Amino acid sequence: MRQPNQPAKAGHLVAFADELVERLARLEEQMRQVLTAVERLSNRDAELEANLRALADRFATALDAQAQTFRDSLRDVTEKFVSREDWAFWKSLLTAALLALIAYGWSTLINRAH
Repeated sequence: MRQPNQPAKAGHLVAFADELVERLARLEEQMRQVLTAVERLSNRDAELEANLRALADRFATALDAQAQTFRDSLRDVTEKFVSREDWAFWKSLLTAALLALIAYGWSTLINRAH
């Protein structure tokens, strides 16, 4: 009785093995697709990083140029509007104001002492 049953089991086993091989082949194909997608994403990530670095470099260069333009403009304005005579006037005025504050402070201290 065992002999007729064995070919049926063998047939089931062969069908199961065939289905298993087919599923493994599909899984292998899906894994290849996943690897291809991951490779594309990593390439895109590197491309984005390079683009961001280039953008940061351009921004830094533009910022440096803007700062230099500001410095040059400030120097021009300073040289044009603050001549030596103007500076001497403001220096004298500030010195007089400082001396007036010192005199006021001393007079206040002296008046409180008396």
